[in-house]
Amino acid sequence: MIEVLLAAVVGLLVYFVFLALSLRTRLLLVLVCSIPQLYLVQLSGADVPLAFLLPAILLPEFIINANRFLGKPANVMLLGLIGISLLSLAWSVEKSMGIRDIAYLCEFIVISNAIYVLALKDRIALYKIINLMLFFVCLQAITVIIFRFNESLELAVILSPVSKFTMGMNTLQGLLDGARNNFYDPVKSGGLLFVNANAAACYVGISSFMAWGIYKVSKAKITLLMAILLWATVFFTGSKAGILFAILIPAFVFYLTLQRSTKVIVVTAGASFAIVLIAISVIFSVIGQNGFLQESTDTAETRYQIWSYAFNAFTDNPMMGQGFGGWEADYSKHTDYFLPPHNTLIYLWSKSGLIASLLGLGFILCCIRIALRAIRSIDEKQKNIGFSFLMVISWLFAHGFGENFGLIGEQHQMVVFAVMLGLCLAGNLPINRNFRVQE
Repeated sequence: MIEVLLAAVVGLLVYFVFLALSLRTRLLLVLVCSIPQLYLVQLSGADVPLAFLLPAILLPEFIINANRFLGKPANVMLLGLIGISLLSLAWSVEKSMGIRDIAYLCEFIVISNAIYVLALKDRIALYKIINLMLFFVCLQAITVIIFRFNESLELAVILSPVSKFTMGMNTLQGLLDGARNNFYDPVKSGGLLFVNANAAACYVGISSFMAWGIYKVSKAKITLLMAILLWATVFFTGSKAGILFAILIPAFVFYLTLQRSTKVIVVTAGASFAIVLIAISVIFSVIGQNGFLQESTDTAETRYQIWSYAFNAFTDNPMMGQGFGGWEADYSKHTDYFLPPHNTLIYLWSKSGLIASLLGLGFILCCIRIALRAIRSIDEKQKNIGFSFLMVISWLFAHGFGENFGLIGEQHQMVVFAVMLGLCLAGNLPINRNFRVQE
């Protein structure tokens, strides 16, 4: 008991020391630490990374700016999702899973708000902070490339005790026990920080889009070089969907930049739908052919089984869903192994019911609206930020409908998402507001 109290006192002292730092320094710590995560402790058997705790040092800005920031439609949707998730804990079999999801949603809002506040006060300083973050993402990208050409090195490093600090002890133990994962696929590479190549591809991909946006507004050549490296890294991950998105999404945005601003809304809606159709048709039209997607037949059959189960489960309890952990508990009764939903909206329904799925869909639409508003801006820099944000959410949301990243992405991806959301929201403010952006 004394040890716990002593640790609490020391923790509070350290926390208040951090609060004495400037917002720029605190935000830099949060963004950079989000990359390695740094799993240092376990609580009740769960791995808790330092990156999960650090956003608490951004709370002062959130408390001061809460009324302004939380009133934005996208955040209203997230608040609603947090509320319905709290309610669904009552019928959940894995309450710790729900608490974790709720905590990450809260952290997403806090980080996004900090970006928003600093963007209004000193955008140049914010660009420098983001560039430092991107530098460390590039280091992760380099490990993806190295491991792609040296599988034995990847196995030696990832399965070593070092990984308990970058992936968590539970993840490492799962790999050692032979958990189902594409980590053991010789044509895929997640680098030092990811066991799943699809997640790694999404992370470096959306980071490259963020870097491109920062380059367009800051004109820093080093940022452009980082954007190119991160984009090229996608092709070394071996992720099929990642490679498609890395090609199609920039092509789509390049087409948009050639259009007149008065046509942007119509073109964006049509092109977005076309991209989804093209991606689906490309993936499934080559199933069974030689080379690139030869192994996709098993993937397609697996997805069909998952979504068939999801439909039957939905008809049993559409409003309340299955609660946190309900999918895991029930799906295993029908097969010899467990597979998650591989779809953002289905997973939201399973955890918290139909309202959660609708709130998730509302959040997606709000984000698209934010990007479109930025693209329509008369300010060229904000227009480029809008294009960058549109690319980020296009990848994250589209990939989420075939993976298990969740609405805001996994813990690495959500930080990139939060950065771009906060930056785009700040730039969308009318010019007659009291805050002014320092260019």
